[in-house]
Amino acid sequence: MKKFYFIFFLSFLFFSGCSSKQYFEPKEIAGKVEFDKKLPAKIIDVTRDGATLENGQVITKDGLLDIKLPKEFEFIGDAKEYVVGAKNCGDIVIIDKKSKKTVYKKHFDFKRASAAKIEGDLLALIFDNNEIMIIDFKKDEELFSQKSDKIYSVDAKIASPYFLGDLVLFPTLDGKIIIVDKVGKRVIRNILVGTEKFLNNIIFLDVIDNRLIAATPNKVVSVNPQNINTINIDLNDILYVKDAVYILAKDGRVIMTDPDLNILKTRKYPFAHFTGIVYGEYMYIIEKEGYIIATDKSLRVSNIFELPDAIEDYIYTSKDKIFYKDRFFQLNKTK
Repeated sequence: MKKFYFIFFLSFLFFSGCSSKQYFEPKEIAGKVEFDKKLPAKIIDVTRDGATLENGQVITKDGLLDIKLPKEFEFIGDAKEYVVGAKNCGDIVIIDKKSKKTVYKKHFDFKRASAAKIEGDLLALIFDNNEIMIIDFKKDEELFSQKSDKIYSVDAKIASPYFLGDLVLFPTLDGKIIIVDKVGKRVIRNILVGTEKFLNNIIFLDVIDNRLIAATPNKVVSVNPQNINTINIDLNDILYVKDAVYILAKDGRVIMTDPDLNILKTRKYPFAHFTGIVYGEYMYIIEKEGYIIATDKSLRVSNIFELPDAIEDYIYTSKDKIFYKDRFFQLNKTK
């Protein structure tokens, strides 16, 4: 009998704990949004810079591209003229957007490319074993490589390498930015962003003028020639524009700061779980329970629109479109 009561007590605690979870429930809904256009296939993988469809087609910030990656390849990066794909066995391909032909293919043993960027003839890669590399893909020549510390887990939003003049900025999977001189083929500086043991990869990296903003899931860093500023915060995503940084915190806050990370404005959406953001005339923030929060850039006013479903699968946002499963819509499509 005592055993029965003990089991019942544990069950009560378990189910009470589960039932206490709270969800974002807006008091006012300004309208509904419909996914009114179809994709040729379902989204099967998403990175920060793009998404892969089941039929091999790719979505980037420019929208759906009329090219297909080979079977089992997934999008990991692009440039003006090219798309880069990778698959689990260690192969990568570069496809010309105009000709739609494969212009480069290479195999790597015991590692998979997770993020890529191209400038000119140079291909910058980040691998899942935390190795970085620069390749002259026209000559098939490895110019630089370096492996960092072992990592145990990563956030899905892996930031891509960034070309900046004669420099290549590599956001690593263990919370650093490694700055490489692509001419001298050497590391000239390391910037430490995060120090966590798990989920410490750089999930965001952007440079505007002489300001670098980077983030891990637990920290945001602003770097300029004079100083480095930081905010320790658990976040889902981040957006950097010329005069402001918008942080989507895991506790439901949208935090607006200046480029030095001084907080200018905060809006709280209780229990909201943010999954993405689109920036244009307004900001559109996607919430996991199936809502879009539309707010002005100063966070003074917001309207909330309802999506047809909760977000339970891959979702990707481009300049003015939101893609989900095998459907999408443009942001002006509200009713």
